[in-house]
Amino acid sequence: MMLFLPEIVTLLGTLVVFIMSLADVPYRTCHRAAVVMAGVVLLATALSLDQSGQAFFDGIYTVDIFSQLLKLGLAIGLLLTVMAAADAETVRASVRLDLPFFMFVSTAGMMMLVSATELLTLYVALELSAYGMFILVALHRNQVIGSEAGIKYLIYGAASSAVTLYGLSLIFGIAGSTYISDIATSTAANGTPIFYVGVLLALSGFLFKLAVFPFHSWAPDAYEGSPHQVATFVGTVSKVAAVGVLVRACTMSYTNPGDLFTVFFVLAAVSMTFGNLAALVQRDIKRLLAYSTIAHAGYIMVGLYAFSVVGIASALFYGLVYLLMAFCAFAVVCAVGRDGHNPTFDSLKGLHKRSPFLAMMLLVAMFGLAGIPPTPGFAGKWFLFAAALQRGQLILVLIAAVNAAISLYYYLIVVKAAFVEASDDTSPIAVDPSLRIAGLLALIAVLLLGTFPGPLWDMAVSAAQAVISVTDPLALT
Repeated sequence: MMLFLPEIVTLLGTLVVFIMSLADVPYRTCHRAAVVMAGVVLLATALSLDQSGQAFFDGIYTVDIFSQLLKLGLAIGLLLTVMAAADAETVRASVRLDLPFFMFVSTAGMMMLVSATELLTLYVALELSAYGMFILVALHRNQVIGSEAGIKYLIYGAASSAVTLYGLSLIFGIAGSTYISDIATSTAANGTPIFYVGVLLALSGFLFKLAVFPFHSWAPDAYEGSPHQVATFVGTVSKVAAVGVLVRACTMSYTNPGDLFTVFFVLAAVSMTFGNLAALVQRDIKRLLAYSTIAHAGYIMVGLYAFSVVGIASALFYGLVYLLMAFCAFAVVCAVGRDGHNPTFDSLKGLHKRSPFLAMMLLVAMFGLAGIPPTPGFAGKWFLFAAALQRGQLILVLIAAVNAAISLYYYLIVVKAAFVEASDDTSPIAVDPSLRIAGLLALIAVLLLGTFPGPLWDMAVSAAQAVISVTDPLALT
């Protein structure tokens, strides 16, 4: 029972909000129930953090510190995003009650995704997590904008799912098994060119979820055309699950990676560079955050490229702290754009006078994403770069460092708009109490993790040790 506690409680929360949506209760009532259930999900996940074991058939579904740590991140993200959805004016009124329901559905799928250790189970969980987000993106109150964003996201997602399924079929055909543990030790698979083709095709769907170049095209349009609360959910919670599934998938070729991780080198370098250069010319804050997401996906790929205990731990650490830092930025978008418009640099002018709290959240978010100490963004980049250096990849670290310097420019432009530039509109910005509490919790968490990253890092190291077999000296560091 305890092994499945997070999933069971999440599904129970899904049922509660579903029944309330059928009963057509006022949105505020449904939202309060969703917040309570999200809080229960977080409590249940925290209580089951030390659980471990295998369920169903041996090797299909694994509960360990790796999966439980990621589920804790997913539960935190669910609670924060549901709290941020109290004032969902950017969602069409006729479908507003469906907002928390599909958030819970997607979160349930992502929780299953990070525990799946068998290909078919992994694929089913991946699709379950994606369907809810396909619908959420299309719920903008301007039906034309929402439909366009939803269709683009759906088409890209369907294509990536088809490619992923084809890749999984190639892996099964070569390895003769759908169990990841068997595939990792298969002598018939490792070293076979068609096997690596299958792994790369399968990984494309997981890289799509993380918005790694060239699987990124959906992100700017989906962020821009979706309701603010949905962009918050997609831009934060789904990234934690994406890191988890990528780590699980990479273990299939860990014992003999061949040229696979050379591809990771290229993806990391190109994603960082493209994302940061494209963000330089953005004026829409949501599009800027989308391209920033692509760049940060590249940073995470640095840790996956190293694929040692330190590399995996750094990717996990960065994915979890990115959730909190990005949420702070998206929370400001939700508050500033509560009337339905997408905030721009002009919308942020004079923010420190109109709402000091929002300005502080934006400052911490931008400094964290830029990697300025004492935020956890700095610690996360330090761990990622250290993992790459241990693998002797000085060139990749130099590319990452240059990109971090480039990103500093547009993050400071955002801060400049909020704190330096004046605005003709001096009216205070009203912040919903639920959003204010969520923002305050995320702000405190970011500052604490920036000052004391040790406990989370230790948990990430334990999770990394649990998910991979240590077969070389570098993996011990």
